Amino acid sequence: MMLHSRALDAFIAVAEELHFGHAARRLHVSQPPLSQQIRRFEAQVGASLFVRSTRSVKLTPAGAVLLRKARQLVADGQAAIHAAQRAAAGGSGHLSVGFTSTAAYQLLPKLLAGCHGRRPDIQLSLREDLSTHLIEMLAEEKIDIALLRRPAATGHDSLVFTRVSRENMCVALPLGHPYAGQERIDPQQLHGVPFIGFNAEAALYFRERIQSIFAHFQIQPAIVHESVMPTLLALVEAGMGIALVPGSASCLRPKGVCFRPLDDDENVAAIDLYCAQRRVEENPAVDVAREILRSV
Repeated sequence: MMLHSRALDAFIAVAEELHFGHAARRLHVSQPPLSQQIRRFEAQVGASLFVRSTRSVKLTPAGAVLLRKARQLVADGQAAIHAAQRAAAGGSGHLSVGFTSTAAYQLLPKLLAGCHGRRPDIQLSLREDLSTHLIEMLAEEKIDIALLRRPAATGHDSLVFTRVSRENMCVALPLGHPYAGQERIDPQQLHGVPFIGFNAEAALYFRERIQSIFAHFQIQPAIVHESVMPTLLALVEAGMGIALVPGSASCLRPKGVCFRPLDDDENVAAIDLYCAQRRVEENPAVDVAREILRSV
């Protein structure tokens, strides 16, 4: 497939061969029609492109200029076709990724590294926001894919949510806390202790999950403050209380905070991270991202 004309192909063949007979054989045509095609092409250009004699064919200055431009045009056309083919296969194009802050701890870096390693031609743009806002942006086609937590109230028929990661909540403690020497924390030990919770407006998913954990174990810590990551860990480090946070938050490694797993054999404290996308999606780069997420 070519993005240029047969007349241009004929001109390039004659210009490179400087012989109508050789050019005709190269193009698998007879010589008289080729000569007529070149004359029509010269008429379209409005300039003589060849100096003809019984013994030789030479390019005019105009022909030499056109040959350089024609070669570039052919190369650009081939590059355009290859780019379109790569885009259709998910090998290039643009991917707009939305993500929540907690997705950035582990999964987002793996997705970005996978795209860079496997499909370096894909141009990435990133948008960090709350899960509820990311869901709205997906539905409005402002982003292509999102890594997010899924609050219970979420409902969008036009979107598909696929779980791509599961981890457990753990207890974040100040280093000097009496529980810091334990390998695991019994959920009952959280009852009545000063506790830093998640803000409902900015972290609805985590607030819902923690309330579910409290209800399951029939405990009620003394909530002294509510915030979001990473401010929540700063408050823990300051000794204001303890908190339940994603296990992946330990990669932030604040100096004055230690992390201990809950004694939770039933995985009541499990939390999920989802990949959300539109149900009808035409961007092949989204499929590439999904493939990478499945592999990591």
